[in-house]
Amino acid sequence: MTTRKLARVHGPDDVRLDELPMPAAGPDDVVVRVKACGICGSDLGYIHNGGLAPGSVLTQPLPLGHEFAGVVESAGANVQGVKPGQRVAVNPDDNYIGSGAEGSMGEFILIRNAKVGSSLYPLPDHVSEDKAALAEPLSVALHGINLTHVKAGDKVAVIGAGPIGLCAVAMLRHRGVKDIAILDREQSRLDRAKALGAKAAIKVSGDGDMTEGLAKAHGEHDRFGMRNVGTDVFIDAAGAAPALSEAMNIAKYKSRFAIIALYKKPATLDLFKMMANEIMMIGSIADSRHAEFAEALEMIAEGKIDLSPMISHRVAFTQFFDAIATASDPAKSAKVMLTF
Repeated sequence: MTTRKLARVHGPDDVRLDELPMPAAGPDDVVVRVKACGICGSDLGYIHNGGLAPGSVLTQPLPLGHEFAGVVESAGANVQGVKPGQRVAVNPDDNYIGSGAEGSMGEFILIRNAKVGSSLYPLPDHVSEDKAALAEPLSVALHGINLTHVKAGDKVAVIGAGPIGLCAVAMLRHRGVKDIAILDREQSRLDRAKALGAKAAIKVSGDGDMTEGLAKAHGEHDRFGMRNVGTDVFIDAAGAAPALSEAMNIAKYKSRFAIIALYKKPATLDLFKMMANEIMMIGSIADSRHAEFAEALEMIAEGKIDLSPMISHRVAFTQFFDAIATASDPAKSAKVMLTF
């Protein structure tokens, strides 16, 4: 084989399966044959934007894909700890896979300066590649959880039951959190969150639904004449400004927020509420998360939490455009997994 297919963005709403030369491993590199690759909301955003951000101009096509696992096809002489034929999950952070020169929505991918425990993680025999590909979004959620110092006894609200929100539920359960409320507009996604271990699934369709739902799930009280709910931590996995604004308005004294969603435009917040209640808000891009990636893989391997509700569709790479359309419809899908 001398060529490979790779999904690349060429402009706004212009994604193509390009035929490219096969990658070759240098002394410090490996080539991985991709077996499973998840479609992330950021991938859909890059397609819509025509690049990494709205208004960005590409100087060359942008490769897609960063949630993946596969089999080592070839390895450079200096690479230690893996050999051809070995199954691996790949942490995309080291090489900015999916937002730089390489992407995993293709048949083969070059992993530069490959190191076990940094970019490469060998898989136990019993872990399938599609489950291993979940380590990347699971570690995204875990990073936000870690930044807000979530404790097992905390009451946590996850805003948004898309793939990252579902990952947040799974990792919260892994960390021993039991009082999890999740909010979304789509009942099918809420059902998946319940199956993963959310205690309360709150369907929202307008203003006030979050307030009433969390008041019921986590309790409420009055502070300085302001209605506060008993939620300790909010994990924003939705990227919806009205939802974040409502959460800020009802957040209690010293509550914590992790923003792990992608916002497509600026959001307006009541900073008086933030000041008066000493609310902590932190962004989480999940970079340099080697320990969290490893922990997510360990959780997958343990098998104590059934992750099957997370993957709604497995679609062959040959049906790439159908898979993108399915992933773009939140009423139909959760995590759409490309298989090779």
